[in-house]
Amino acid sequence: MQNELQYTSSIKDMPLMFSEMKRTALLLCEGKTGCEIVGLSLEGNIYQLEKAKRRRDVPIRMVKRLSTLSMPLVEVIAHGQDAEAKLIAFLALVKADRLLFEYMHEIYEDKNHAGHVEITDHDFINFIERKAQSSETVARWSAGNLAGIRSKIKSALCDAGLAKRDGNSLLIQRPIVDCELRKLLDKADGMYLKAMLMEA
Repeated sequence: MQNELQYTSSIKDMPLMFSEMKRTALLLCEGKTGCEIVGLSLEGNIYQLEKAKRRRDVPIRMVKRLSTLSMPLVEVIAHGQDAEAKLIAFLALVKADRLLFEYMHEIYEDKNHAGHVEITDHDFINFIERKAQSSETVARWSAGNLAGIRSKIKSALCDAGLAKRDGNSLLIQRPIVDCELRKLLDKADGMYLKAMLMEA
């Protein structure tokens, strides 16, 4: 699935956005469709957004992310404790964003397996240089765009409880997954769970 996704810098404009993802998950659990949720956003401004384009784009993106999850996991985001809900929201983001998945696999997971807990800005720069060699899309991104992506990835990892800040660096925090949540995780998501250090 990941190879079918295009590289995008959308995480810069739409990072984890947990409160918006939770609101969308609640509506999906109530039986609302994606189109109905977009309508509620456009007409009722349920996400409290100023611009009409953003009122359309945010629910579309949230529904797309949540569509990568099973309904029991959507329910965790809607009704679960914040720590678990944020972890599953991050899983949805990783599944919907090729660049973030590859970052998690090639930096976060690999660093942890090598016994290193620190992720530096230099690690991100090296990662992006590798991607730019094989992708014209990534090669065209400006320095400002890349700085925004790096910043939002750091924030998303910290928001999800997968890292904590140490100056400009991040320190990897292995997530705690209780037995009940583990039962809900889809074995088909193995590569994503492994990249997030959530494998059994």
